[in-house]
Amino acid sequence: MDAKAILVPTLKLTVIGVIITALLFMTNSRTQAKIEQNEAQAAVEARKQVLPEADDFEEKKVTVDGTEYTYYEATNKAGYVFSGSNKGYGGQVVTMTGIDADGKIVGVLVTDASNETPGLGAKWLATDQANQDRLAQFYGDVPDSDYAVTKDGGKIQAVSGATLTSRAVTADVNSAIAQYKAATGGAN
Repeated sequence: MDAKAILVPTLKLTVIGVIITALLFMTNSRTQAKIEQNEAQAAVEARKQVLPEADDFEEKKVTVDGTEYTYYEATNKAGYVFSGSNKGYGGQVVTMTGIDADGKIVGVLVTDASNETPGLGAKWLATDQANQDRLAQFYGDVPDSDYAVTKDGGKIQAVSGATLTSRAVTADVNSAIAQYKAATGGAN
């Protein structure tokens, strides 16, 4: 076989690969800052959704049972935003919880339940039959003891057919409460 017949196409493919790689690198370097800015803005907007009285947030750390967590304190002292992540049916369920300066849960938002069963686990993002926000079950004073779903002897109404997701959301809120108590010295 002729070496030229192999070398020329190989060289052409290599040049094309180098050019495409360079173009992708340039595109990425030009858009990376904007992507990071958009992600940061979306995170601030989500935090404001669970703590509407906040003006902006300062990132802080707290340790609970040997695990370090990042939480956000409102710069105007309106309260705090905590995140939790626990295993649901199909993967991690990530929830954000807003607790105001008076120790009241004022907002809960499921930020990721993408691996949960479509139509079941996703119902935590919807309203129930009485057109009530399912997450509003958690609103009010921070409890002294953990929340639990009714199936486990608690007061949180689970979504029918999505008990594992319901338990994950409840555990996320309980984690937020533990972080809040650690960050504030147990104050309510």
